[in-house]
Amino acid sequence: MLYRIIAILFASLTCNAVSGAECGKECSAVAAAPNAALEDVLVTGTFAPQPALTASVSVLDAQQIQALNKTTVADLLRTLPGLLVEQQGGPGGLTAVSIRGGESNFTLVLVDGIAVNDPSNFRGGSFDFANLNPNSVERIEVVRGAQSAIYGSDALAGVINIITRRPQQGHQQDVYAEAGQDDYSDVGASALGSVGDFNYVVGVAHRDDGEPTPGSTRDTDSANLRLGWQPSKAQEFGVSYRYLDGKRGSYPEQGGGPRFSQNDALDHSDYTQEILAADWGAQWSSQWRSTVTGSRFEQDEHYRSPGIAPYLEVPPNAADTDFTRDQLRWVNTLQLAPTLEANVGAEYRHEDGKSVGYLEFFGARMPTDFELDRDTRSLFADVSATPLADLLLHTSLRYDDPEDFDSETSAQAGAKYTVGGGVTLAANWGEAYKLPSFFALGHALVGNPDLQPEQGESWDLGASWQASDALVLGATGFENDFRDLVDFDNETFRNVNRKRVQTSGVELQADWQALPALSLRSQATYTDIDVKNENTVLTGRPQWTASVVAQWQIAARWDTALDYLYGGQQWAASRHTGEQVTEELDDYHRVDWVLHYQLAPAWLLALSVDNVLDEQYETAVGFDAPSRAFRVGVTFSN
Repeated sequence: MLYRIIAILFASLTCNAVSGAECGKECSAVAAAPNAALEDVLVTGTFAPQPALTASVSVLDAQQIQALNKTTVADLLRTLPGLLVEQQGGPGGLTAVSIRGGESNFTLVLVDGIAVNDPSNFRGGSFDFANLNPNSVERIEVVRGAQSAIYGSDALAGVINIITRRPQQGHQQDVYAEAGQDDYSDVGASALGSVGDFNYVVGVAHRDDGEPTPGSTRDTDSANLRLGWQPSKAQEFGVSYRYLDGKRGSYPEQGGGPRFSQNDALDHSDYTQEILAADWGAQWSSQWRSTVTGSRFEQDEHYRSPGIAPYLEVPPNAADTDFTRDQLRWVNTLQLAPTLEANVGAEYRHEDGKSVGYLEFFGARMPTDFELDRDTRSLFADVSATPLADLLLHTSLRYDDPEDFDSETSAQAGAKYTVGGGVTLAANWGEAYKLPSFFALGHALVGNPDLQPEQGESWDLGASWQASDALVLGATGFENDFRDLVDFDNETFRNVNRKRVQTSGVELQADWQALPALSLRSQATYTDIDVKNENTVLTGRPQWTASVVAQWQIAARWDTALDYLYGGQQWAASRHTGEQVTEELDDYHRVDWVLHYQLAPAWLLALSVDNVLDEQYETAVGFDAPSRAFRVGVTFSN
């Protein structure tokens, strides 16, 4: 499989038809100069790179990602405030991430600035984070709160941008291999650097997650290519290509898992993803920069499920889905004054989805086919100002004209002010919307073409205190109001707009450099969810979560990381009894540990223990979390 990926990578170099992009501050990501320091700016949450935002933002950098050595990006996200991770058992189950209690499909997910949510899937566009390999990730940026004023549809609750490895000066080559219990393995190689005006990144990887829990497996091959050219200080070009081929198996979602399922028939899915992107940036003058970005995202999935006995609510079903999103964006960044910057531009988006499938009732197959496409044309503008040295103001306005729906105007505004004594205050407000998914609109049995966009409004107020050079404390209160949520109506047997959900809570953070060689990073999140006018609960979202990450440089060649995760009680739904029931899952405490040893300048050894205390807990009804597991790995970097 790897040889096929390499062939596809280099074949992509000849491609000259590139269109579309979902790219905000990340607009120059593929063409960035090799010595550009990502850690100096944020590339998510606005239209051009910024050193600071008013919005509530969290960042995981390359050093933190390597220190934790997680097997999934979702496990990295658990260490950040406001993010709630729902997983169906082991690696083969779907893994979704919710921001501040919103639905998982209210989270816009970007890979290098390109949207990877698929609205043709039965989850309404929710992204499966189990597909991402942390070894290819250099940085993760999370922006919480409504973001439609920047990104248009889908960013009701926030944005997660997964940034893969960047070029650098000179040349570097890496090879890594890791193996663990239950047949886990992960191998990969990459080369990155620059030659004159050109820079590049090439990487391939194969991961087999083994079978840490019965029936739950996932196997992926991936590849990544970036090429950049900077012929002058005023212009830069870039092209990138990413490929993923995977297959997974698991007990059916809400089917009772290995413990309660009435048979051992499994869901199976084979899928591919491709991302092709290009951009061009020009610095016309010291006050004006233009960037044109384009991208194509494609996902194909072949899905088969045996259903859930006795097959009345969830009969055997299958679907072959194909989805394509093309985007084109033009951004002009204008330095209107030393303390005033504006971005204005336009965007075009085309989405095309097709599904061929069936539901099987008593041996008879009922087709569930649908085929939809839509265009969205957009205009946007935002302004960032620092009228005072300690005051940052930001506001954005976006107009979207989606095909077959009324136009949407989204706005957001925020302010950040350093009041003195190391105290900084921030306040943000925003509007957002989400177009109905193709599945919700077009499914032959439950689809409703009259659905309207889901709406959202968010507020947050935060404070941080630099108590000393070694200690930073922070707290943010938030509230979201989601309206016209898509829900299934039993009487009409179709999707309808009716739910209204309010979420509110607080996010607490503390970063402490206890010693020169010892650092602690902690967070705790409280989320209250209120489903208006309904006596019901939302699943997969605990009220309390918390984490503590400790990193210690033991000696010159030894370092270690220990992270603790608390997951509070949460509701989960199951249909293994023949009808839907909800149960409250117990809370849990989990500890993971990593030890690194620098064997030689180019060789790094790693020993990881997942679930050190062998905590027994459920991630869904009947789906036990993986027990204690050991992994050993080696990395050669030169």
